[in-house]
Amino acid sequence: MIIKAEQKNSRQTPTRLRLVAKAVKRMSVKDAMDQLTFMNKKAAKTMLQVFKQAVANATKNLGLSYESLTIKDIVVNEGPRFKRFRPVSRGQAHSILKRTSHVRVVLESKETEIKKPVAQKKTVMPEKQGETKPVVQEGEVLARKPQQTPIIEKKVSMKSQTTTKTVSVRKTGER
Repeated sequence: MIIKAEQKNSRQTPTRLRLVAKAVKRMSVKDAMDQLTFMNKKAAKTMLQVFKQAVANATKNLGLSYESLTIKDIVVNEGPRFKRFRPVSRGQAHSILKRTSHVRVVLESKETEIKKPVAQKKTVMPEKQGETKPVVQEGEVLARKPQQTPIIEKKVSMKSQTTTKTVSVRKTGER
């Protein structure tokens, strides 16, 4: 089984990324991720993100084990270039190419795909203490309880006295 992960338009030159890719190409996935974690290059961080994404695709989506994964291929291609210029003397300009790159990591698994059963999400509302839910039979409709309006206490303070007022406020938009 083949698992792919790709990061496009990474703002690093392809030559720097290829240097890191060559260093980890012949390693196992675990060793490559350990090596990338401690490598002191910006390109290693980008490569590590793509590796983590590929491993997550394999384990979460396809249900494959982490130990069965091996590196099949690491491809670093050139992306679009941002063209800028630097003004120089006598009204001239030198061009600057800010290069981007596309990184693709292809992993291979020894085992076949194992689909995990998808658990259905259940929403459970917490019950208040002392409150029981009524049993409803088919065709019966429960009457809704009107919501209580919240009570807000405001403290009004003056120089000499402090008073407390209780005000009931209704939320706007409710009927």
